[in-house]
Amino acid sequence: MPAANTLLEHWYFHVPNLILAALMYLMAIYFVTMLAFGWSMHAQGVFLRAFHGIVNPVLRAVRAVTPHIVPNGLIPLLAVVWLAALRVLLYWGFLAAGIRPKIGA
Repeated sequence: MPAANTLLEHWYFHVPNLILAALMYLMAIYFVTMLAFGWSMHAQGVFLRAFHGIVNPVLRAVRAVTPHIVPNGLIPLLAVVWLAALRVLLYWGFLAAGIRPKIGA
């Protein structure tokens, strides 16, 4: 079976996994960007407003489950860790359910 058919066959696994991966990389980019350009939360420009619109809900969710002793500057890094953990849990959940997406041919 070609790889494209396998991807389409297990779309219910690959779509959430792809979304979590994209959010994980956006959080990493956000952390590096904030290190390079400062921790100012005022978004100027259309691109930064859109970027903050995507990133801020994830940051708020991570802040809600993270102890308040952790500084705000580390929340994007913890978001990467939490999203990576969610991706692993997603895979394990499908594996436990007996739905195992095949890797490779």
